[in-house]
Amino acid sequence: MRKKGRIEIEVFIVLITIVVTSAVILLLVRSGTIEVKEDVVTEPVLNTEFLPSGREGFLAVKDFAFCSYVDADLNCLGRQEEFGKTENVYVWLVVESSVVDGQVILLRNHEIIDPQGQIGLRAEQKDAYNLELQSGKDTEKVIVADFFVMGPDAIPGEYTLDVILENPLLNKKVTLTKKFTIVEKGLI
Repeated sequence: MRKKGRIEIEVFIVLITIVVTSAVILLLVRSGTIEVKEDVVTEPVLNTEFLPSGREGFLAVKDFAFCSYVDADLNCLGRQEEFGKTENVYVWLVVESSVVDGQVILLRNHEIIDPQGQIGLRAEQKDAYNLELQSGKDTEKVIVADFFVMGPDAIPGEYTLDVILENPLLNKKVTLTKKFTIVEKGLI
């Protein structure tokens, strides 16, 4: 007869202990005895995905080109795949992405692999978004352009460019691999 209700009493005591402890901690924080860090990044409590399936949407590269120049309106002028060591190598691409909650966020990284298979350049940015765009459409096409110079010490031959695009709103990542050639002369 004495064991009846014992589990309920123990659970009730644990709950009362939790409530009292929380109240004491809150009072200590409020009185200033315990200080709370203010520089902590706040994360929403419900920042989870309950279903293991990926988010809906897509991320794709619709067009790509190496160019001799990209103008202010982001037009690719003079498509080519062979460049001199000291020439600007312009990279131009059209990316199409789904819009999530009226936003498109793109992160772009790239690396260049030389003819010997060594990584010559790696531009990697974490959490530094190259593009944040508001949109009322379902999908958005974005033109991305950049350039680099290999330099006078570049080894002539075939190079590989890997462009890694990521949309963190969709948890989608696309890698595009293209080849280009560096030749001895400065201008072709």
